[in-house]
This record gives sequence, C-alpha cells and structure tokens, in this order.
Amino acid sequence: MLTPSHSLPNLHAASRPHELSENENAPEKKCNSANTGIFAYNTSAAMLCKVDDASHRLAQDAPCSLNGSTLELLSLTLVKDKDWPVDVPLIWKHDADTQPYTAFVPGERKCWVDVGRLSADQQKQSIEICHDGKDSYSASKSGEVWAACGEDAFFKTMLAIRGDVSVDAISDKQAAEFRKQLASNALEQRTVLAALWQEGLQDLVKLEGASAVTAAKNIRNPVSAVPVNLERNPRWINPETRPACKYSPVKVGDLPHKDAIKNTREDAIKSMQAVLDKRIDTCRELAMDRAIPSTGSWFSFIRGPQLHEPHLNKGTVPALVISGGSANKLSADLSKDYSLAWHPKNMTNERGTHAEPVYLLVHRLDYPTYASTMKELLEQYPNLHLVGWDGGKLTGFGAARASALAFADSLSYRPERVMMIDQDVVKTEQTRHTNPRVRAAVEGLHQTSHQPIAGYGIGYPARQSPPTPFKETLPPTPADLNGPAEQFVSIKAPFRKQWEDGIYPPYMVAGGEDMLMSKELGLSKDGRNTVLPEERIIKKELKGPADTPNVYWNEGRTQTLKALFEAEKNTWVEFEKQKMTLDDLLHKFKDNGWIASHPSVESYNVSACVIERIILRLNNELTKDAQQK
Repeated sequence: MLTPSHSLPNLHAASRPHELSENENAPEKKCNSANTGIFAYNTSAAMLCKVDDASHRLAQDAPCSLNGSTLELLSLTLVKDKDWPVDVPLIWKHDADTQPYTAFVPGERKCWVDVGRLSADQQKQSIEICHDGKDSYSASKSGEVWAACGEDAFFKTMLAIRGDVSVDAISDKQAAEFRKQLASNALEQRTVLAALWQEGLQDLVKLEGASAVTAAKNIRNPVSAVPVNLERNPRWINPETRPACKYSPVKVGDLPHKDAIKNTREDAIKSMQAVLDKRIDTCRELAMDRAIPSTGSWFSFIRGPQLHEPHLNKGTVPALVISGGSANKLSADLSKDYSLAWHPKNMTNERGTHAEPVYLLVHRLDYPTYASTMKELLEQYPNLHLVGWDGGKLTGFGAARASALAFADSLSYRPERVMMIDQDVVKTEQTRHTNPRVRAAVEGLHQTSHQPIAGYGIGYPARQSPPTPFKETLPPTPADLNGPAEQFVSIKAPFRKQWEDGIYPPYMVAGGEDMLMSKELGLSKDGRNTVLPEERIIKKELKGPADTPNVYWNEGRTQTLKALFEAEKNTWVEFEKQKMTLDDLLHKFKDNGWIASHPSVESYNVSACVIERIILRLNNELTKDAQQK
C-alpha cells in the first residue's frame, strides 16, 4: 500500500507544450506539507517493497486476486521479457465497448504510456485486454479474441495468446507455472521494474522484511499531546441556515489555549499538520486501490467513440462539466431549453463557426446510467462527450475536479484554456462565455493576476429560476467579493505540473476543495479575491427523477467516507472544554440532535467535513506565519 512517497508519474507533464514564461511570474502554489499530491507525487524507495510484495503473492501455490496495481506490474514484466515481440504493445481497456487508455510498450525506456502516444502501426499490432474487475479477462489481437474466467484467468489468456492457441488448451497447471515464472522474472528485474513502475525513482533502498501492505499499516501519525480546539457553528446547527454552510459543522478555535502552558502555538500547528498528513496517507491508499491498471497518473477514463474533429486546436476552449447521479435530470433539462450555461447549443466558438466540445465527466460507476439515459442527446449533439473517470476507491469533490484537469491534460489538441462549469449553472448575459466582453474580461484577469484560474463571477449556494434573456442580474454584495473561485471558472494550461495533481486538492473529499485551492494560490489580496469579476453566477434546481441505480453516490462515495472515518476517528479534539476523539464528537452531535445517527453515512460525511475545516485552518495559520517572517 502507499506511503507518503509512493507515486506514479504524471506522464503528461513531461511532454506538455504549455509552460508559463518567465515574465508571467506565475505564483507558486503553497505547499503546507512535504508532499500533498495524491495522484501524482514524488518518488519512493518503497516501490521496491511494492514489487517484492506483489511478486511474493504471485509466487504462492494458491492463485491470488489481481488488483490494478498487480496487473500494472505484470504488464511491465511481460513487455520487458526477452521473448515478448518487440513490435506488440499491451494495451488496456475498461471494457470491450470503450476506447483503450493505457499502453505498455516493449523495448523502450519509458514503456508505460498513454495510448494516444502510440503510432498507428503500434495500435494495429497491439494486444487489447480488458478486465471486468472480478475474475474474467478478454483479449484481442488482429481480430482474434481470447477470453477466460476463474482462477488464473489472466495467465491462461496471456499463455493462449503467446502460443496462438485457444484458452481451453491451457491447463490450470500451465497457468499456475506461468504465474510463478512471471513472479520470478519480476523479482529478478525488481530494480528496473520499480523504476519503470515509478518513473524518476530516486534513492532506491531495499526495504527488507516487510510487505507494502504491512509497511503502510505500520505508519502512524505521531500522537499529539495537543487536541485541536473546535467550536460549534450555530449556523450549521440551525436547520434553516445549514444549507448555506453545509460543509462547516464546526469552527476551529483560537490557537493556542492561553490557560495551558504546554499548549504552544507550535504544538497546535503540529497537531493540525498530523491531521493533514493522515488524510493524505489515507487518500493515497484509496487512490491506489483499483481493479484495473491506470494510465500512469492514476486517473483513467472511459471515453466514447473518438470523432474526427479537425477544427479543434490549442485555441479551442472546451467545457468540463462534473456531474453525478443526475442523468435523468440533465436529460430532461437539456431537452427542454437552452438555459444551462454549458448546453451544447450554447457552445459556439468566438466566430460562431463551430461548436466547442462539452465533456460531461461522471464517475465510472455512473457511466452506464448516463450512457443509456442520455443516448439520444449524445447522438443529437456531436460536441457533447460523456467521459467516465476512475480514481480507484478515492471519490469526492476534490478528486472529481482533479480528474477533470487530468482529462484536460490528456486532450490531443492541447487546449491552452478550459472552462470548468458546475452542472446547474445557467446562462446569463453577464457571464456568457461567448460574449466578447466577458471573454476579454476573463482573459484579462488571467493576465493581470498571473493566476492559472479566473472566475466568470461570484458563486452562491442558493438556487433560483434562470433570468430571462439579456436581463440584468443583481450585482454581488461587497461582503461576497472575497469568496473562492468556484462554480464557473477558466483554467489555463499547464493543467498539471510534474509531481502535482493540479490546482485542486483531491484529499478534500466532502467539500472545501475550491476554498483550499483559492487559499493555496493566494487569490485573496486586501480582503478581495483578485480573480473574480463583480458579476453574480446563477444556479438553478435541476428537476426530474433521481437516477436508479445511483451507484456512485450510494456506494462509491459511502465507501470513501467510511474509509476516511476509520482512519481519522481517533483524531484528538477539544470541544466545549472537553477533550475527546472525533468518534466521541460525532456521538455528541447525535446526542444533541444535530445528526440523526452515528455511525452512518451522514456522520461519516460530517466527520470528513470536520477534518477539512482543520485543514483549511492549518493553511490559514501557515500563511500567517509565512507573512510574519
């Protein structure tokens, strides 16, 4: 499992043509931990431990389950074998009906690449393989198909391909022997494979006597003598005002306590830093836990048919729309009118000659529901593309936004700018991106602020009816001018840099990713967010039946929140002059009638929000300390 320095490289970062010039003086993103990346972070000697652990499990007499991490190692081992054909890449697909997304190429130093980087000849020669996430595998090459299920199905499939025979001709014994042979090969090449598995690996150090899983489980945050001081948030406690502050169940109190000699400011910050480190460690473990190989940057994507769109170029500004559990509502709304800001009909380019792309990003668990429910709309609007994202078992708001930027980073036409739009934002004349005045204002904000992000307006949580065309919207109030850049924003390339997930922190699972992003980039100056125009973003309520099944929300999200709670429940806090664990705090919330029950999905979500309030406060304190130096 993961330790703070495990990683897979951001493969796109090395080849991106978009780099900020020196005279742009783009501000560096602040880093409040040694390494905060979840999906792209720096190298680790523990990769050797991962190779050893996977190899030893494969070498056992009894077949073992193959997760995405093990399949990555096996793929590298196969293509690095001297008997593997030098002109045959091994490429992976989510399922038989989707496009391949990641490739393992023999004979190259950098042998793990995105499929888009293969030549046409390489793609024709490749072996395509897909895994149902359980125990079935299918593979195809030059029109011939192999499929197997059950124990050692992967090894039967690969042996059948190598021998150009049917899967039925491969015995269980042969498959088991092949599995053990690959395990032996992996151990013999452990240093090379570890470096390939994590490109740029530095300081290779053998970790003897411990498996990767054991090593991760043995990681413990130092026990802090100073609990984090928390206070109730009256607006969250009040059911009538909770919707406006649903991510803020508590406030983090002043530091340090004046009546406790030992509770110094430094100790209090160390306690909060330990909370952040635990969250990052846990999210890395969740991100690595997946059923199939990733693209090398840990996000993989399900894409529909790739259209020939020669008009797309670096000047194209696509819309990235993150959605979940709303296929029926969006289908009804997009069919009814054109009020949504990102409606495919509203996506004409500046000259009005082409329709710019809209990428509707949903979690892979929701992809089948969206694909079937929105089938007619996807056929009606060629510029509307459905994309499924997969970040292992890490879900949440931060991961979804980070996945959107990872997807933008993978687009072959290399856009220099993208728009990220919440699914319920409506079109207004003051924020319409095709309005030349609005476009010039947004580009001007990028230029004057030297920031990678600029807003189209100021976001509000309340939803309302869309204004009539060309109607003036109410200006934002002065008190709202220092809010985060959210809901409808422009983001400039490079979308991810080496060892970074992008501007959005994936570990902010329950909310607050926009707020932390704004703080880390230092968007606020003199009580004013410098990248927000004084316009109001309008959101509306999407109406229609709930999606059934809503797998992402009911299963994927719940799984992530529960895992976070189990890792963080012993966090030491002080609430209303009582010292307690986070678990005890949630029981207190239940006893006070602020939540219905604990443990529950509701309480897991509140727990995640409490931790994220601490992370936000830590950022404030570290920024304050830096300014005073």
